[in-house]
Amino acid sequence: MDEALVVDANPILSAFLGGAARDVIFSRRFILNSTQHTLFEVAKYLPRLAVKLGQPELEVFRAFQLLPILAHQPDKYRSCLATARDLIGRRDPKDIDILALTLQLACPIWTEDRDFENLSGIEVRKTADLLRLL
Repeated sequence: MDEALVVDANPILSAFLGGAARDVIFSRRFILNSTQHTLFEVAKYLPRLAVKLGQPELEVFRAFQLLPILAHQPDKYRSCLATARDLIGRRDPKDIDILALTLQLACPIWTEDRDFENLSGIEVRKTADLLRLL
C-alpha cells in the first residue's frame, strides 16, 4: 500500500539536481503532498536551476508541473496552523505551513531540514530512509 508523505522543498530541489530524491518521487511508492506555498517557493528557484542544468527554462517548468505531488491550499490545513506555529515558529517561521499540513494529514514529513527534528509527534523521513523502502 502507498504511504502518504508531506514533501518539503529541499527534496524537490534535490531531485531537479539529479539527487536520489528523484528515485523516491518517481517510485510511485508514496503519495506525495505539499503546500501550494512550498511549491511556489520551489518554482522561484526554477530559473536558476535551468541555468545550472543547461536546460531551457520552459522545459524545467514543464518537468516541475509533471511532478506527482498533490498541492494543498491553506484551507486544507488552517486548523493546524496554531499548533505548527507553536512547534516550529521560533526555529523557522517559513516552515509553519508545511508542518501544519503534516499535522493535518497525520503522516511523516520528507525533509532534510534539521528544524523538523525532535518535534513532538512529528515523524521525519530523510531521503536515505525512503530509499531503503524502495
